[in-house]
Amino acid sequence: MKRNSGFTLVEVLVALLLGAVGLLGTLAVQQAVIGASKMANDSAVALRLASQRLEEFSTVLTTGAPTNAPPMPNVDQFQAPVAIANPIGNSNWSAPTYLNAEGVAASTLSAAFRWTRRWRVLNLGAAQPYVISVIVTYATDTGSPKTVRLDLERRKSW
Repeated sequence: MKRNSGFTLVEVLVALLLGAVGLLGTLAVQQAVIGASKMANDSAVALRLASQRLEEFSTVLTTGAPTNAPPMPNVDQFQAPVAIANPIGNSNWSAPTYLNAEGVAASTLSAAFRWTRRWRVLNLGAAQPYVISVIVTYATDTGSPKTVRLDLERRKSW
């Protein structure tokens, strides 16, 4: 008996099933890539917001008196008159500031203002540096918190 050329219905259905499985796998990979891209973007924004605050501290004058001289008033702007630095032994963080991706501040946490920035300047004592720390916290799409922390040691110049 002579066989007709072509595909049977079972062969076509198996080919469609394999194609559908391949497409579903591709969609899953694309979703994972999009999610990773969102997380990388949020991390980059948090890092930029933290480094922005550290750069703001670079404009603060730090000239202290030598350790063998009496302290001079209003010489060190980290200490006086604005008292940016915490007293020795005090490691409290600043009040949180809620920011959006552009660095604009708001009074409350919201979907647009979801990055929270806190900072502290520790005075480690006479002849010791300041340690400036900035923490930026944000929530991912799943709601789990992520934190970026930058620390900088700032020498006192005499």
